Amino acid sequence: MAIVVADIHGDIEKARAFLDYKPETLHVALGDYLDSFIEPFERQLECLQLLMESNAVLLLGNHEVHYLKEPLFQFAGYNVEYVQIIQEILEENIKRFKAAYAVDGWLLTHAGVHQGITAHVNDVDKLAKMLQSQFERYLVKRFISKHSQYRYQSIFWFNFLVEGSIVAPNIKQIFGHVEIRQPEVRENYIALDTTNFTNSCWLYDTQHRELVQLPLPPKIGRVRFSGGGWS
Repeated sequence: MAIVVADIHGDIEKARAFLDYKPETLHVALGDYLDSFIEPFERQLECLQLLMESNAVLLLGNHEVHYLKEPLFQFAGYNVEYVQIIQEILEENIKRFKAAYAVDGWLLTHAGVHQGITAHVNDVDKLAKMLQSQFERYLVKRFISKHSQYRYQSIFWFNFLVEGSIVAPNIKQIFGHVEIRQPEVRENYIALDTTNFTNSCWLYDTQHRELVQLPLPPKIGRVRFSGGGWS
């Protein structure tokens, strides 16, 4: 059983709400702790430190991966001014993070897994171990083949919900990465990234199979959705 959150992006109030909710239960964060467009850099580091010092399982998101040495990709929000500081923190604590995790029959990654990856392996525990093992080998070599690059595109940044890509139908998975107004729940997946769109922290409780919405205090800069547009 686990409490799952996605895409905190330096919001320390959201991180605290996540960690304080059922603290006796395993907590899993799906990556993207950095590169906020509204949070000062110091607060982003404070948020990352809070999470690293907690007992939560921390997955890597694309907004962490692109700060690693010889990164796989680079994305919007990349903080050139503070890249050295971020890279040192992540590299020194790289064993604190995972690429994939499995709990209660769910595969957890940052951005989801395409059906091409699950064609021959549909056991989520085996998939999580496989993806984690492969990523650990990448960290040693810092080199990937074109075939492996496709795999990492999937788990770290592929946009299933917007690009019309096919989420693997033969496994159940929870991912973030794509900002939506509220979590999207389907038979075989839960999309959980609501980074800036409400004054709430959305969680998923795998034991009770339910979404949990924790209110957050209003804050200047947090985006609200109204009338079909962002305001």
